[in-house]
Amino acid sequence: MGLIRYNSPMVQIFIVGMICFCCPGMFNALTGIGGQGKASTEAATNAGTATAVTFTICSLIGAPVYNLFGNRVLIPAALCYVLYVGSFLSKNDNFTIAAGAILGIGAGFLWTAQAGIMMSYPSEKDKGKAFSVFWVVFNLGATLGAAIPLGNEWNAGSMPQVQTTTYIAFMVIMAFGAALSLALLPANKVVRSDGSHASLPKISNWKREALEVFKLFKDWRMLILIPLFAGSNWFYTYQFNVYNGPGFMTKRARSLNNVLYWLFQMIGAGLFGWFLDSHRLGTRKQRALYGNTITFIIILALWVGCIFIQKNFTREFVSLPSYVKIDVFDKEYPGLIIEYAFFGLIDAVYQGFIYWLMGTMTNDTERATRYGGFYKTIQNAANAIANQLEAQKVGYMTQLIVVMVINLVGLLLAYGVSWSVPDVTVETIDNLKDGHAVTTLVGGHVDGDDLKVSSNPAVIKEDQHMDEHLYEKAEA
Repeated sequence: MGLIRYNSPMVQIFIVGMICFCCPGMFNALTGIGGQGKASTEAATNAGTATAVTFTICSLIGAPVYNLFGNRVLIPAALCYVLYVGSFLSKNDNFTIAAGAILGIGAGFLWTAQAGIMMSYPSEKDKGKAFSVFWVVFNLGATLGAAIPLGNEWNAGSMPQVQTTTYIAFMVIMAFGAALSLALLPANKVVRSDGSHASLPKISNWKREALEVFKLFKDWRMLILIPLFAGSNWFYTYQFNVYNGPGFMTKRARSLNNVLYWLFQMIGAGLFGWFLDSHRLGTRKQRALYGNTITFIIILALWVGCIFIQKNFTREFVSLPSYVKIDVFDKEYPGLIIEYAFFGLIDAVYQGFIYWLMGTMTNDTERATRYGGFYKTIQNAANAIANQLEAQKVGYMTQLIVVMVINLVGLLLAYGVSWSVPDVTVETIDNLKDGHAVTTLVGGHVDGDDLKVSSNPAVIKEDQHMDEHLYEKAEA
C-alpha cells in the first residue's frame, strides 16, 4: 500500500496541491507582480479588501459546508478564481471589486477544505511531509505562473501594466484546476498506509456544525493563536503592493522578484516540513518548540533587514516625476531581490508551522476542517485591515512596523500552544454512523480495528505494535 495508491493520503493531497497549483497558485503569481499587473494598485487593493471580507465570512462557514457536502464544493469554488482574473480584462474597477468579493466566497470554501484534507489525511508522523508535498506543488504553480508575466513583460518596455495574453493564460490554467476537483475521493475512502481510514462515516447537520464552530471561540489554543493567524497574510499587502509594488521597481524587476519569491516558498516548505517530522529532533513538543524558535528568528532577521531597505524610499519619494525605478541591472537590485526571495521562504515556514501545529491537535477531518476555517477567518479579517492601510495610503515604514510587531507577538504567544503539544493526539468522536455514542481516537486509530484493513502483514504487525505504544503513552 505505497504512496502511489490512488486512495492514499499523499496522492489525494497531491491532487489538492494541483488544484491549488492551477487556481490560488496562478492567483498568487498575478498578485505578486504588484497591483495584479495594473498600473495602479487602487483596484487591486480594494478588490483585495472585498476578497478578504467575504473570505473571512466563508472560511467560518466553509467547514460546515464541506462537512455536509464534501468535495463537491471545490468545483464552483475554483471557478471563482477564473472570474476574478477575467475581471482585469475589463476597464471597470467596480466589476473587479465585485469579482473580488465573489472570489472570497470561493476561496473560503476551497482553503477550508484544503486545510482539513492536508491536516487530517496523513498519519501523525507524516503531517510535516504532507505540508511539504502540498506547498511545493501549490507554489510550483505560482512559480511557473510568475514565469508567464516574466516572459511576456521582459522586453515590454515601460508599459506599466501586463499584457492581455498574461490574463488569458491564467484563466485557462485556472479552469483546468476547477475540473481537476472531480478527481478527489471522499474522505472516508482514503486509506493510510497502516490500513486506517482518514475519516469514518459520520452523521452531521447544520445545528451540530454551527455548535461545533461556536466551540472554536472557547478553545484557548485557538484564541491564543489569533495574533499568529492574523500575521500570516498581513505581510502580503506590504510585500506585494509596497516593496514589490508598481512605484519602487520596474515591471521587469518585479516580475523576476515574483518568480524567486514563489521558488523560495517551495524551498522553505520542502525543508521545514521534513524538519518538523524528524524524530531525531525529539518528541513532538520539542519539535514544536524548535519550529517556533526557528520561525521567530528568521522573520525577525528579515524584518530588521527590511527596515534598512525601507529607509531608502517613501510613498512621496517614488511618486516624484524625477524618480527612476530600480531595474534588474542596477547595483541596488541584488540586495533587494535577495530580501524578497527570503520573504517567500519565511511565508512557507510561517504557514507550515501553523498548519503542523494545528495538525497536532486532531486527526479527525471534520475537526481539522473547522480549525482550518477558523485560521482562515482570522487570517483574512486581518488581511482586510492590512489592505485598507495601503488603500488609505498609510506610510510605508508604518505598515512595515505594524506587520513586524504582529508577527513577533504572534510567534511569542504561540509558545504556549507549542508547549502543550502531546506526543500522541487523543480525542473523542461522538457522531459515527455505526451507532457508537462516543469513540476514542488515539493517534488517528479507533481501538486498532482499522489496522486489519491493510493487506500487508508486516505493516499490520508494525502498526499494531505502534498502536499499543500509543495507548501506553495516552494512559500515562
